[in-house]
Amino acid sequence: MEISTTAEHDDLDGVAPPKARMTLVGQDAAFDAFESSRETGRLHHAWLLQGPRGVGKASAAFAFSRLLLGAKAERSGDGIAFDGQDPVCRQIATDAHPGLIHITRAAQDKGTGFRGQITVDEVRRLARFFHATGNRNSYRIAIIDPADDMNRNAANALLKLLEEPPSRTVFFIVNHAPGRLLPTIRSRCRFLRFESLQPHDLLTAMRNAKPNAVPEDATLLVEKAEGSVRRALQIAEYGGVEILNTLIPLLSADRPEWNAMGSIADQLSMRGREASYDLAIEAITSSIAKASENAVGEGAFAKAAELSLLWQNEKSRIVEAMAYNLDRKQVLLTLYDHFYQTGAQDYIRPN
Repeated sequence: MEISTTAEHDDLDGVAPPKARMTLVGQDAAFDAFESSRETGRLHHAWLLQGPRGVGKASAAFAFSRLLLGAKAERSGDGIAFDGQDPVCRQIATDAHPGLIHITRAAQDKGTGFRGQITVDEVRRLARFFHATGNRNSYRIAIIDPADDMNRNAANALLKLLEEPPSRTVFFIVNHAPGRLLPTIRSRCRFLRFESLQPHDLLTAMRNAKPNAVPEDATLLVEKAEGSVRRALQIAEYGGVEILNTLIPLLSADRPEWNAMGSIADQLSMRGREASYDLAIEAITSSIAKASENAVGEGAFAKAAELSLLWQNEKSRIVEAMAYNLDRKQVLLTLYDHFYQTGAQDYIRPN
């Protein structure tokens, strides 16, 4: 029986959100680390789930929550699975479990769409939740997804809760970019690293999420997805192969090609192309990260540090642009300009 869920800001058409996804693929090491902590009675009150976007961090947060709230997991060659008919699983999937709160970007007060940030008002909901669910015999769980989207006031409010957590409370904090999180928050969490998915696990996770999205020949899809299920689905479903085949050569050219990039930006800034636009942003920021790694390999450590700082700054700028609903075309063109200003193209190795 299909579970009906409320919409969330990062939904992809036809794909169940993490709260309703009953499988966790390719992250056995993280799952085993959490299970070991739980079974030995040394469960930390705050867990930082860190790694690339789209590799299963939010899915893991909900999987861990199901375990703490009494659901059973089964392991197979294709990962960890839960029974979607289990009452705990169904309550979590429909935001109806009294022991779990999911903090993410809220819907706009008026009109359609979602806010660009997690605000302090959202984090303050946690205090009310903890006060209303004071049962000492069960866990109270908060998922912040992702913490990258918190504004400064929200981050400070979360920090206060982490400093003096209520009893039998567990926080799962999803984090894509380490530079977006306060060091004081990181220091109060147990760290769990999530790696990019291997090809077999990537395709398995894709089939679990949306069976018809996997093409017969998935070679190019696997290569371009870089181990991210979300990115793989964007590529398969939103014209991603064409976008990347056009965009990637522009990032290794000797000089910026503004006419071609302007055309791409015009297309991706149109209404309804949000997922494709997101893919292009990820492709450029990912290329900056790769350029930094390649610079280290070539011994250009000062350039590697410059590119690493660029990556952090651009990630922050993009989040702020989303929060203030800035012109997407200009955001994309500015990112492309900064890419070339720092000479990142010199450290991109064409496939």
